[in-house]
Amino acid sequence: MPVTSARRERTTRRRIAVAAVAAALALPMFAGPAAPAVAADRPAIQPLPANLEAIRAAEATALYGTPDIRPIEQRRTALITMGDSEISGEGVGNYVPGTHEPGNWCDRSYDQAVFRTGIAADERYNIACSGATPWNLIRGGPTQHNELNQGDHLAIKARNTHIRLIWVVVGANGDGTIQFGPVATDCALRRVLFQGPCYPTYTDEWTVRTDGSRQAVEAALTDIRNTMTGAGYLRSDYELVLMSYPSPGSPDVEDNPDFPGWYAGSCLLYLADAAFARNKAVPLFESALRAAAANTGTRYLDASRLFHGHEVCTDSTSVRGLYIELGIWDENAARQSFHPNYRGHGMFAQCITQFWNSGQQRATCVDPASTGTGVLYDGLLEFRQLRNQATGTCLDGKGYDSRNGTPQQSYGCHGGRNQGFWYDATRQSLHSELSHDRCLDVANGSLTSGTAVNIYDCHGGANQKFVFVGSQIKPAGNSNLCLAFDNPLLGTPRLRLATCSTSSRQKWSFESRNFPNPVGYGHDDFIGSRVY
Repeated sequence: MPVTSARRERTTRRRIAVAAVAAALALPMFAGPAAPAVAADRPAIQPLPANLEAIRAAEATALYGTPDIRPIEQRRTALITMGDSEISGEGVGNYVPGTHEPGNWCDRSYDQAVFRTGIAADERYNIACSGATPWNLIRGGPTQHNELNQGDHLAIKARNTHIRLIWVVVGANGDGTIQFGPVATDCALRRVLFQGPCYPTYTDEWTVRTDGSRQAVEAALTDIRNTMTGAGYLRSDYELVLMSYPSPGSPDVEDNPDFPGWYAGSCLLYLADAAFARNKAVPLFESALRAAAANTGTRYLDASRLFHGHEVCTDSTSVRGLYIELGIWDENAARQSFHPNYRGHGMFAQCITQFWNSGQQRATCVDPASTGTGVLYDGLLEFRQLRNQATGTCLDGKGYDSRNGTPQQSYGCHGGRNQGFWYDATRQSLHSELSHDRCLDVANGSLTSGTAVNIYDCHGGANQKFVFVGSQIKPAGNSNLCLAFDNPLLGTPRLRLATCSTSSRQKWSFESRNFPNPVGYGHDDFIGSRVY
């Protein structure tokens, strides 16, 4: 055989072999849905310690009339929440008897989110407990009050019901974590006693604290998986979801036209501390939780921006303010402060229902137009910068502020949150990264050349709708106008409407940012110039 023919034959054989391997690998993708798991597919159910088995048997008897462990397909279905006060229902009121008293301050509410979802289930369990650390979710780990460890609770309920959803909100408490409770108490007391802002105490160490939370949450999520395997579950039998914490405070509260006052509204935080919470503390914490979910293969729901526009003392709050319960002189009762209220848990329920139905691995829930409704968006939002072609600078919220009417100006690109914007293609709105409740807004609703464009409460009006046309950005209601930086001879160029032309001052690049410090471009620049 000639050399060329031999080479050709070897090449052909290689191609056939590669094609065969590729076909074998691709076959499962085109083979249709996998057959439902059967008993033989599942790991063996591991026996529980005697004390837990006694509790399990009693619960099974109450459910079915017999203590036996049923096959999973013959059990009642269930949803379960695990974690700390953010999801237990603390701050909502209407507490389950025995969970809001000396000896047990888990503060579980009948109005908590899991009881208000649209997800079908026979049983709904809330085993979260105020003050819980990630270690309280680990089987055999530390307990709280007079209760079982949450991991042990899960092990029991996973054997008696078919757990379809495990919804976890945890990571704010415990040594080495962000320790939200002590920090919030310190900040509130400093405001009440006029001792000055608390943020200088915490800002430089916050990255270390959030990484501690990440490590602890990863350990908890890993153990929850192991607990479910020990209960005889395949991963396909249930969904594990980690949700992040929404920001409870805002430095923009005085924009509320019905601002109740600092004491009457129970919003006793320094504005600088509220800015620290919203612009740095919560975003860094969210990034840590996001990493914990990714590192453990856990579905992740980002709710960190959900309460923007609904913080304490805003005009439609989803958070309870500083609260001292009359007649109960216990520090645990005072910790109901700065937690989601009834409306907040309703928004949680809306978000988790949409997330369940979406099938997405990662998603974000926000309120895009201040309606009090959580709306799910696939994936995680990327806030981008708007770089001007003529100046090479970026659109920048003046003074790192997000108050209504804050000018949007030309400034050197630095990656800070006052230069981040997210475009909602459905609503045609451009949201500020500082607050999802602040959108680019044509002043006074005047779609005319020369009108300033600031930021204002998002409301979905015509003066907040924009479309991208090539490198230009136009009001959806007037295609003859474009966003542009005005003449630098007038001072620092600011954003205005201009009659569309070929001017490079009307051309923009909506681009990703690549900066090492997306929270603030300098030491404590996240605070803003109008919060003191």
